[in-house]
Amino acid sequence: MMKNIHKPIIDFMSYYAEKLNDESVLSVLNKQSIESEVEAKNVLNFLSNLCDHVSDDSKNNVVVLNQAVCTSDTEKVCDVIEDYIEEIGYEHLVD
Repeated sequence: MMKNIHKPIIDFMSYYAEKLNDESVLSVLNKQSIESEVEAKNVLNFLSNLCDHVSDDSKNNVVVLNQAVCTSDTEKVCDVIEDYIEEIGYEHLVD
């Protein structure tokens, strides 16, 4: 289980996973767990795409979950999710 991952982080990821049509990440978020190295890689790839999109969205004052999105949101999400991926044994994937 993706324990200790607060709902706003899951919601933020869900918003962008839907926006980017990332079925693999939506699946992980729905079941709230990463169960394979492939899923871990998919989530890490998604995080790097997320950074690009949030950067663009913040320049355009896009509102996500009732607040203007900013790049520090992504940094927090990435830190939390990368820590989780390391915790479950895929630290070799996190650079």
